[in-house]
Amino acid sequence: SLIWMLSALSAQSQPTGPAEGFTRLTVPLIADGKPVAIDTAVEGYLFRPAGKGPFPAVVLIHGCDGMDWQRPGQAGWKLLRSYAERYVGHGFVALVLDSFRPRGITDVCGNPEKVAPPRRAWDAYSAARLLRALPYVDPHRLLLQGDSHGGWTVLVALQTRKTSPPEQFTAAIAFYPWCYQPASFTAPVLILIGEADDWTPAGRCRDMMADLAAGSAPVTLETFPGATHAFDFPYPPRTNGLGHYMAYNAMATAASLQAIDRFVATTLK
Repeated sequence: SLIWMLSALSAQSQPTGPAEGFTRLTVPLIADGKPVAIDTAVEGYLFRPAGKGPFPAVVLIHGCDGMDWQRPGQAGWKLLRSYAERYVGHGFVALVLDSFRPRGITDVCGNPEKVAPPRRAWDAYSAARLLRALPYVDPHRLLLQGDSHGGWTVLVALQTRKTSPPEQFTAAIAFYPWCYQPASFTAPVLILIGEADDWTPAGRCRDMMADLAAGSAPVTLETFPGATHAFDFPYPPRTNGLGHYMAYNAMATAASLQAIDRFVATTLK
C-alpha cells in the first residue's frame, strides 16, 4: 500500500529528515513490473515544493561512489541534495535515490558490475512507480538524472527494449556517462560531459549518437572544453585510485545547469 511505501526507515545513520527539508522513504523494488524477492527495497529522500501540485518530478541517482556516507564531506549526498533543492526551486518534486547503502555497498568504482546499471535501472523504475502514486506528482512529466555510473544507468533505463518497462520517463539527463553502441532511447536524453574526461570519454558519446538506431528518441550532447570527469563536484583537483584525474570546473557546471534548464523547458512543457 502507499502507506507502507512511504514508511520511514530506521534512523540508524545520516541523514535523518524530515526536519532537514526532506522525507526519508523506503522505495520497494520491482522487476518486470512485479515485486522482487531479493534487494526488496532501496532508500529515497523526497523533496517537494509547497502546494498541492500536480508537480513534475525528478529521480536523482548517484555515481559509483554512492552517497559518500562513509566520508566526512559526504560529497555525493551534498551534490544530489543541491540538485534536488534546485529542482524544488523550479517547482519539481525531487527524489534522491540511494542504490548502495541498502545493499551494504559503499562504492563500485573498481567493479561497476557489482551493482550493474541494468539492475539500478529497476531502482529508477521503482522510484518512478512510487512517485506516480503520489497525488501531487504529474505522472506525465517525470525526469531521470544521474552522474557517472548513474549516468550510465540513465542510458540503460531509457534504452528501447523488446518489452517496455513498467514505468516510463518523459526525459532524462546523463552527466558523464559510459556511452555504448548500438543505442535507441524511448525518450529525449541530454548528455553533459567534459572534453578532458579520461574515464568516460566524450568521444564514446559522439560515436553513440552517430550510430543511433532508427526510431530512437533524440539525444542532445553538450560538451565542455577542459572539463574532467565529475566536473560538478566541488572538490579540489585529484587523481583517484584508478588513475583518473578530476577537478571542479565552475564554468562547465554553470553551463550544464543552463543546458538542463533549456532541455527541461523543451521536454517537460
